[in-house]
Amino acid sequence: MQPSPANQSRRGLPSASFSVILLLAPTVLCTCTADRPAVQVNDPEMAAYVQLVMPARIEIQRYLTKPVSHDGSGNADGLEAIVAAYDASEDLTKVAGTFHFELENRRLRDRIGSRVAFWPVEVNTDEAMQAYRDPLSRFYHFPLQLDHETLARGRYRLTVWLHLPTGQRLFDQYEFTYDGSPAPGVRPF
Repeated sequence: MQPSPANQSRRGLPSASFSVILLLAPTVLCTCTADRPAVQVNDPEMAAYVQLVMPARIEIQRYLTKPVSHDGSGNADGLEAIVAAYDASEDLTKVAGTFHFELENRRLRDRIGSRVAFWPVEVNTDEAMQAYRDPLSRFYHFPLQLDHETLARGRYRLTVWLHLPTGQRLFDQYEFTYDGSPAPGVRPF
């Protein structure tokens, strides 16, 4: 049986229409991926995207945050604060902004404690992200050291604020008691 002339052109050299498609493909692809206008800050789509991926809530990890010994002597000369950031969908997310940590000692009869220490920590570069964010747990790890003092026995409150580039502020508090026992060293990160 002899193949028809139509079947011969499909088996041999490509047809003329197929050749035109091959020649025009790079032009079509370049047109589809041409530079789009830059994203505007006041663009509603950009605002919706920012709201979706930026942190909506922060949380001090209470079982992991504790007094530590930065110099390895066992004296509690600071805290190891572990903070998680959650987006609007309650998934762990990355953070760009400034953390403010405040440690107060608390007495039972006082509603307001007295400030023991204040630590501002900026996380706004790739280096800062790598220094403070654990890629496995996706928590933020802050070794906060006291200036020339150790933590005395007592009740404390750690407060953290996260100031986002959008102007929004997030907040969490953690109250704990330190019994004066030897503090572990800061975990290597």
